[in-house]
Amino acid sequence: MNNKFYNNSNSQNIDYFEKTKDTIKDPLGLNICNDVNWIKLGEEWNYAEFPVVIGGSGKPLLFLHGFDSSFLEFRRIYPFLKSKFQLIIPDLLGFGFTPRIASNEYNPRKIISNLVDIINTLTLKNKLMLVGASMGGSVAINLSKEIPDLIDKVIFLSPAGFFGKSKIIPYPLNQIGATFLGLPQVRRSLCRQAFAYPDKSVGFMEEQIASIHLGCPGWRNSLASFAKSGGFARTYEYIQNISIKTICGENDRILGKKEINKIKQIDQLNFVALKNCGHLPHVDLPSLTGKIIYDFFCV
Repeated sequence: MNNKFYNNSNSQNIDYFEKTKDTIKDPLGLNICNDVNWIKLGEEWNYAEFPVVIGGSGKPLLFLHGFDSSFLEFRRIYPFLKSKFQLIIPDLLGFGFTPRIASNEYNPRKIISNLVDIINTLTLKNKLMLVGASMGGSVAINLSKEIPDLIDKVIFLSPAGFFGKSKIIPYPLNQIGATFLGLPQVRRSLCRQAFAYPDKSVGFMEEQIASIHLGCPGWRNSLASFAKSGGFARTYEYIQNISIKTICGENDRILGKKEINKIKQIDQLNFVALKNCGHLPHVDLPSLTGKIIYDFFCV
């Protein structure tokens, strides 16, 4: 495969992003899109460019989004924290608006490797503080295990994948499952499930943000590849000896009470429950969540 093919294919995601970002109805979504930088990586990634939101100044704070999401999920918390820290918000490999041609494998190992290369490319001067939301919590654990000397403190927002066994979904079930997740009625249902009070909180803007990346070339195949890998599981076993705070919503219907109770019982996780909050504290209660994040990282 020649370099011209790679260059043309790797730019498809950028073309899609540039074409669709102006259709975003949420002003906060448009705001965070304006700070997207395209970080070019080396030969291992076919010299592709990866979307990374970079804004603000101060100590570097890396945000890691959840399963089948994008940097856009942090749109509501972004303006407040941008005035306090240097925020770095990448799309995880195989998700969001990342170039799918950059890899033919989408699994936890590749996601971490890609993140490490992005971090090294940015040549940061200070240790990173991490915020991992949902699956991003497991990503944060794996990343801190890979580069422990570069990580300071960690906050988990409704972390997923801490317990349980890896669930490998073989072909063709992985492709069928990915297609199912792309159905409009399924997306709408999943979006509503993430909020504490969907009838009050979910409208066109929220549903659009939750699904806009689905049009990125290769979305279904990368999701199917990730499902086939088994994804992140039992990541709590690899947690490092670092300062941690964990924030969960009392109305989290995605994690569920059983999972949240497990998290509560682990002292190191420093658990905090938020009332009137669902699976996404940074979306449901951005002001309160932002203050907790600021206070924790500035102690």
